[in-house]
Amino acid sequence: MAKEVKWTNRAIFDRTNIYKYWLERNKSSSYPEKLEELFEKSAQIIAKFPRIGKPTNYRNVFAKVVRDYKIFYRVGSDEIQLLRIWDTRQHPNSSGI
Repeated sequence: MAKEVKWTNRAIFDRTNIYKYWLERNKSSSYPEKLEELFEKSAQIIAKFPRIGKPTNYRNVFAKVVRDYKIFYRVGSDEIQLLRIWDTRQHPNSSGI
C-alpha cells in the first residue's frame, strides 16, 4: 500500500527554482511542465516503493535519480517526506543533505 507523500517547504522551494530557471532560460513553460509531471510521477513511485532510492548516510533517507536531479526523501512509519530536489550538475557540497 502506498504511503502518503508530503513535500517539505525546502523541496517546494527547490522545485519552484528549477521551474523558474528553465522558464527564464527557454522562454517557454513546456519544459518546466514536463519536469512537474516527472517529479509528480516520481513521487507516486516513491509512495508505492519507498525503498526504490539509494540509501544515503542519513537514517531512513534515500535518493532517487530522476534525469539530472536527485529527489531526497525520508521514509517514516506512516508517511514519506520529500526533502530536496537537487540538480546533480551542481557541486556535491551544495546539496544540503
